[in-house]
Amino acid sequence: MLARLALALLLTVTASSPHAADKTPLRYLQKVDGMLTPDQQQITKFQDQLGAALARQLKRPLQYIELPRRRLMAALENGDGDILCSYLPEWLPGAVDWTRAFIPTSEVVLSSPRVKAPATLTDLRGQRLGTVLGYQYPELEKFLGNDYVRDDAPTSMMSVRKWLAGRVDYLVTQRTTVNRQLAAGGLPDGYHMLVVYEVKAKCAVSRKSQITVEEVNAAINAMEKSGELAGILRLR
Repeated sequence: MLARLALALLLTVTASSPHAADKTPLRYLQKVDGMLTPDQQQITKFQDQLGAALARQLKRPLQYIELPRRRLMAALENGDGDILCSYLPEWLPGAVDWTRAFIPTSEVVLSSPRVKAPATLTDLRGQRLGTVLGYQYPELEKFLGNDYVRDDAPTSMMSVRKWLAGRVDYLVTQRTTVNRQLAAGGLPDGYHMLVVYEVKAKCAVSRKSQITVEEVNAAINAMEKSGELAGILRLR
């Protein structure tokens, strides 16, 4: 956490210029686990670097604001933050503006080695699916209908732990979570992964912000053109 605070302070200095000195910071919202202490949080390098790059493009100092998921949309709607990235309106409904889609995102179902791997989503009908309290899974809801059975955990990491402990056989999660678990050697041999969907996520911009969605889209376009965005996306 100290390293991230130092990074934010550094960016506040470097983003400042004769033209930016009087600008308010870009208040970049990041989701944290409300059940963990600050030292236990696992903010991804991707989120840090995306916020830093957007602040540079917008020529503003940067301020990270870390909030539990249930408070993110309220912060944007109330004007207590400027931007939140890696979401879609159907995942986090609210009175905000949305940028163009640019963040590749995959939702997957991991199956325990103990059970037969599902060939299609149809095979998941009636099965308990490890999910996260408050999260919406519109594709699964639409496809499984009345046979959609949730087994909620308070947080994403606790949902993963329930699956690893054998309390559920199927886990709904993001491919980025799978990649992090793989890198840490945290997945059992013989697991199976079924892709639910692949989309491109967006950033939500507060309507009470001094920064407009058009400005953010222009910043994203500039990052894409320079090649910086491709490097940041690889951090996921």
